[in-house]
Amino acid sequence: MIELDFLEDLDNFQVALKKNSTEIREGEQKSLRSGQGMIFKDHKQYVPGDDIRKIDWKAYARTKDFFIKRFEEEKNVTVHIILDRSSSMDYGENNKYDYAGKLGLASAYMASKTNDRFRFSVFSETLTDLTAARRNGNLASLVKSLNGIRKTPESRIERCITEYSSRIKNKSIVIILSDFLTDTEEIESALESLQHTDAILVNVLDENEINPDIEGDAILKDPESSSKLRTYLSPRTKNRYKSRLDEHTASIEESALKNGAEYLKVSTGDDFFESFISIWRLVNR
Repeated sequence: MIELDFLEDLDNFQVALKKNSTEIREGEQKSLRSGQGMIFKDHKQYVPGDDIRKIDWKAYARTKDFFIKRFEEEKNVTVHIILDRSSSMDYGENNKYDYAGKLGLASAYMASKTNDRFRFSVFSETLTDLTAARRNGNLASLVKSLNGIRKTPESRIERCITEYSSRIKNKSIVIILSDFLTDTEEIESALESLQHTDAILVNVLDENEINPDIEGDAILKDPESSSKLRTYLSPRTKNRYKSRLDEHTASIEESALKNGAEYLKVSTGDDFFESFISIWRLVNR
């Protein structure tokens, strides 16, 4: 459950950033990535009445004629936030879904503060838009929507992200928040569909998934199928598990780099705002 008080935490966080963080503050004062600004379009011959401050003196040095630089306004970035709502995310004392949802909300909040648009969606077997692209969305309403969403068993990331990518028309940053406990081939295929965007994969894992604290006889439950397995977890088994997990996350990171995307692994045991700052730095690279 994401408490509405979290929105007050975001307000306090942003005030603190303005006072204390030069790096992030600079990111807030400009739009995301390229942001809003002026892009050179072409020249036109100077005529009386034109703004002389726009005269291109380098062009004059070459041609001995006066030309005015013309610019067009660069459109703002749209931040697309896509949250995994599959059953495997509904796990942990510090719930993965809630933690990832708050990272998504913080991203939407900060995008609105830089006057950029954001769009928030969730996916599992299907894809659901929770907002239209907007600059000042009702985050309280979004919190309620996220809390009311039913988790569904299977995560079909390839199909959902490929479907979503076809809707992206403008310059965009796509933040995918998931535990990515699925085949890396599906993840790579999803990334291939996002090559026309600036994609960021945020791999959210529970601290006990990263470093299991159980040993001996145990009953393991698959959250996506509800099947159970009674087993014995020895130190050797735990080491093999950690090795497999490291291989899996390394493979995801490799796929991200191959497709021009960013990758970040966070633990639900990490300080929330430290995790978010890591994401926001990637957004503003």
